[in-house]
Amino acid sequence: MLQGIQEHRGTMVTVQILLLTVVLILPSVEGLFFRNPQYSVTLDQLLGKWYITCWVGNLPIPAKKKFTPLPPFIFVKNVIGKLEFRMNISKPIGCVQYKVYMDEDKYHSNIFYIWPKFSVIFAFIGGTDFAIATHVGRFNTEMEKVTMLMGRNMAPRPTVLLDFEDFVESLLLNKIDIINPGCDDSCELSRQT
Repeated sequence: MLQGIQEHRGTMVTVQILLLTVVLILPSVEGLFFRNPQYSVTLDQLLGKWYITCWVGNLPIPAKKKFTPLPPFIFVKNVIGKLEFRMNISKPIGCVQYKVYMDEDKYHSNIFYIWPKFSVIFAFIGGTDFAIATHVGRFNTEMEKVTMLMGRNMAPRPTVLLDFEDFVESLLLNKIDIINPGCDDSCELSRQT
């Protein structure tokens, strides 16, 4: 009988430890459950108007410039079928359009090149309304890293922001350095420009 009681107590302790483990692990599993899946992109899916909702990088940009509101931009397919980035920038002389076309990587639909060694990698996050764009490369002897969360609107879901923060940390950048620049739509672009 004494052996049966000891076995019962041992079973109860095991069950209590198991329940405690479940209670401690459940919040982290629940957080992962609500996180957004990432999807590869294609040129056609990138077309349209985008906003830079937040960004971070180790580029040598003056502190004052880092927090300047950024204009929306559009991706269009240009006359030779290339993805083209267009942004109107406010200058003292008025609005100036900045354009650059991007070559799609032959083997990866989510990698585009602005220059031969300047690649930008895109991944949709939680659907096609938000994407992460990233550049990691070497400039002279320094490793430069910059990433942004871009959206079809300026209001990402909290889980999208958490996923962006995790991605920033995976690049060995600090999430407290993430900048929310706001939007400067004083030189609004239309799809026809």
